[in-house]
Amino acid sequence: MVMDGGFGLASRMRRCAAPRARGRILPMIAIESLPSLELQPPGSAAAAVYDRPIGVRALNEDDQTGEEHYLIRYPAGTRGRAHRHSAAHTIIVLEGQLEANARSFGPGSYVHFPAGEVMTHQATAGESCLFVLLFHGPFDVSIAEDDPSGRPS
Repeated sequence: MVMDGGFGLASRMRRCAAPRARGRILPMIAIESLPSLELQPPGSAAAAVYDRPIGVRALNEDDQTGEEHYLIRYPAGTRGRAHRHSAAHTIIVLEGQLEANARSFGPGSYVHFPAGEVMTHQATAGESCLFVLLFHGPFDVSIAEDDPSGRPS
């Protein structure tokens, strides 16, 4: 089963409206001091992946491509269930240590997951982890145990 809308786009940052005319530059989105942004609980789909509440802040959504960007904080010790997404996504670690597929990644790390790959990502026991998550298409999630075929739903 695929669950959509898990990160609650109601909290997304707004940008100035501008025509999307060919050859025109769209308005830049700039957010400074990412670690100081207030985070919100995720929607139910994303929350179902983790063993405790995580913090989420939508940064951008592209209406034409469906691409979505988020700031996320996992509290120390957060554990995630094996899951997959139909869109590829990239994580850039800002603070703490991210555990992804049995490896640990610290600040400045770039981690990319192809579409449909079964994965786990979570925080280490000792500290929280803050990262930027870039979905290269609309967000959805399916818990791997719910689909033993290994195919994305």
